[in-house]
Amino acid sequence: MLKLTVYKKVSMSRNFFLLLLIFLLVLVGGKIMLAHEKLATYKEAMKLFQSGELVAAERKFRDAKLNFSVTDHNKDINLKLSILSPIREVMEDLDEKATDYYEKKDLDKLVDMYERWQQSRKKWVSGTSIQKRMYEEMVMLTKLDQDMESYFSTIKKTNLAKLQNNTANSSSDEEEIFTTMKKIPSEYYGSDPATRTKEIQSSFQTYYAGKINAMTAANAPVVDLVAEGLRQFGMLEKFSIATSGLKETLDSHLLKVLTSALGKNDFATFAEQANSIKKLSANLASAKVFPFIEKSKNDLLAKAKNLTAGNKFADAISIYEALKPLENTDQFIANANLAWDKYEPIRVLQRLYPGKEFANVVNAKNKWGADSVVAAVSKDGGIFFGKLKGEEAMAVTEGSLQGLQAIKKLDFQSNLSKSDNPVIYMEAKSSERKHHYLAYEVRSGSMVKNLDVEADNLTIEAKNVLLVDNPTGSGAGQPAYYELDNDGKYQFTNIKVDYVDIEIGDITKYMGKKVRFTAYAASKVNGEALVTLSESYNYSSGQWEKTYLLLKGQTNFTIYTNYKVIGTFNSYTNITTDTGEQLRVPVFQVEKVE
Repeated sequence: MLKLTVYKKVSMSRNFFLLLLIFLLVLVGGKIMLAHEKLATYKEAMKLFQSGELVAAERKFRDAKLNFSVTDHNKDINLKLSILSPIREVMEDLDEKATDYYEKKDLDKLVDMYERWQQSRKKWVSGTSIQKRMYEEMVMLTKLDQDMESYFSTIKKTNLAKLQNNTANSSSDEEEIFTTMKKIPSEYYGSDPATRTKEIQSSFQTYYAGKINAMTAANAPVVDLVAEGLRQFGMLEKFSIATSGLKETLDSHLLKVLTSALGKNDFATFAEQANSIKKLSANLASAKVFPFIEKSKNDLLAKAKNLTAGNKFADAISIYEALKPLENTDQFIANANLAWDKYEPIRVLQRLYPGKEFANVVNAKNKWGADSVVAAVSKDGGIFFGKLKGEEAMAVTEGSLQGLQAIKKLDFQSNLSKSDNPVIYMEAKSSERKHHYLAYEVRSGSMVKNLDVEADNLTIEAKNVLLVDNPTGSGAGQPAYYELDNDGKYQFTNIKVDYVDIEIGDITKYMGKKVRFTAYAASKVNGEALVTLSESYNYSSGQWEKTYLLLKGQTNFTIYTNYKVIGTFNSYTNITTDTGEQLRVPVFQVEKVE
């Protein structure tokens, strides 16, 4: 190791202290300079402070405070900064954060900044003149008032545009718009704090009215209109906005829609629409549409009742069916159908025998212990008798027609039964006579054929007595009587005689009466027979004198032949005999030659 000499040690020590002295001199010089600079900065700050340039003064006071060379004036500097710096710091923080929250679309925090600003503003403006002045300078510097107005005005316009352009797609969108607009401070709506509420309410009323008016103009389905109405009532009530305009619009339009449906007799549409409209009853308590619905419904029920009474059952049931959305009309429909069944009981048979086609039908009321009865013949040869009483099921008796030709007439004839049982009387086609007459008596739930005759005509001369003209079999060619035998069936009994047997010479005594006599055709006049009534000898003239009778209605008489004729003497006529003699003779209209 190199050892230092004493000289060298002394020399090195001297150099060290020299350097230290130089360093200390530099420090002292620097401190003097800094102290001078701090004093100058402080003086400049005071000058600015006193001239009212507080923002600039606050900056200089901060610069002076950062100069630690001397502590001169630090107490005053700290005092000034304690007044000015909080205002600057708060305002800068508000300005920075307001911008950040606006850009991030954080309205709640932006409103918080606004409220913080207003609270600070109130404190400073009402504080010392220095605080007020510093606040005003910071507002000018940060333009916080202009920025806030821009932020909130833009948010307001954006949301109003959503309403005006109808771009809100749901109730949640509308609620978000309403909430947003309510959060915007009232000063950005006008000087009057109530203006915000008025403008928001007016905007939403216009918006909702536009939606409803568009739907009514397009004649939107009532169910859609009601749904939108209910939604709007809910939203308006949630927003505490008056609903009078919506009520008037809905009431007026819905009345018009219902009146139109009734005018077209479209009762089903009326009832469906009215049923939907009733969902609005809590919101349209005093509207005209509900009394109209009730009156119209009652009028239609009364109309259906009158139609039922007038036997227009299909129309009545159609109304009852249409009104089902408004009223439980099941019992009305059941009553109408029951009345219809009794008016047209064939309906019941058709339901009971859906596969049969009934070609001939006859009804009767209030007979045989029933409200309504029906007789019907099906195309497949069945015969049916049904009874309806009260609400009981129809009691049906069945029978069969075999080989019967087409039926021309079907009726009830109680006079054909000894016991006043129902008798089904028929006229059908006949291959041998003009008609084929049949009757079926309903006895204790069974059908009994009590008449089967083919004839030219049949009349009921008395109870259980039939007069049959020219029947087949017994009585053919004659008017014949048919009466019930011991088995309750109609059989031939005798021929009906409707003339008197006389001597031909007594014919003039029976003018206008049907008679039968035997006549001798002595000659013909114009093809008709002339018969002798009487013959006597006149002694004065010495000649035979004769009286005659002219037989009319037959031209196939042969002279010098006896005929038994039936007919009526009704008149006289003038004739010329084959000898040229003019005579006036009685005329006998021949109906039948036996």
